Amino acid sequence: MSHNRRISTLALLGAALTVVSVVADVSLELKFQDMSPHQGQAFYLRVTNTVTEEEIMRLSVAEIPAAAFELELSNLVIGESYHVDLFADVNGNGQYDVPSVDHAWRIDLPNMQSDRSLIFVYNTLFTDIGWPPAIDGIIAEGEYAHQLFDSATGMTVYWANSTNTLIVGLTSPGTGWLSIGFDPERQMQGANIFIAAIDGDVVTIEDHYGNSPVSHVQDAKPHIIQAAGSETSDGSVLEFRIPLDSGDSQDKPLAAGDDIVIILSYHRSNDNLTMRHTERSTSTLVLDN
Repeated sequence: MSHNRRISTLALLGAALTVVSVVADVSLELKFQDMSPHQGQAFYLRVTNTVTEEEIMRLSVAEIPAAAFELELSNLVIGESYHVDLFADVNGNGQYDVPSVDHAWRIDLPNMQSDRSLIFVYNTLFTDIGWPPAIDGIIAEGEYAHQLFDSATGMTVYWANSTNTLIVGLTSPGTGWLSIGFDPERQMQGANIFIAAIDGDVVTIEDHYGNSPVSHVQDAKPHIIQAAGSETSDGSVLEFRIPLDSGDSQDKPLAAGDDIVIILSYHRSNDNLTMRHTERSTSTLVLDN
């Protein structure tokens, strides 16, 4: 997973908004018009790669300041295609609700080849954009569609999925490594395992598979789209996105609607990924259709 990142700045009527985005080459000038129905309401926007579903940037504006305003979305990669998802928080609850409770739209940007300018005019052709959790190492109340507390380990797993990808949030009461495995055949045999160590906000995460009932090894090719984490004296937080089916023979394919056995484990204090777990347990989660 690449760690080459830089800060890009988006200006909204003179106010600076700073987000983290991947190194890239072209930009989009997005001009909003006739937005008076939402003036004074909170506004949210995110940009994702249409193929990988990797989130390139996400921003929020506390209040739409005027009927017309502009945003510059920078650091988009030449030749890539993107979705720009946006919504106005009509009911003011600080989260996304399916239209027509909130008003949401999707703009498609196929095959970006150069800097572009695009006008968005307010309309009532709302789209359910399925606003997913932000992969930022912070799990907010209600951010995920589902969560499961595992009393045997004291870990909590959070999850949300589309038809193609799965976002996982994981917390442990320890400051050492933490891990989740999917769909084992016998103990660890055949499981798709993700194990991570967190140092401050620096995440080392590996994609493994269970090569026997009692062991696992690193995949030849990792399939982790994004990851972030954080750590305090109270424990660790990990978030990551993976494809449901990477097509890799070392990964266990998953599908929307599946019932999946999971393995949860962590180490109390050691970040060495080869150290034996402090606690381990199994449970089950169900993916959305």
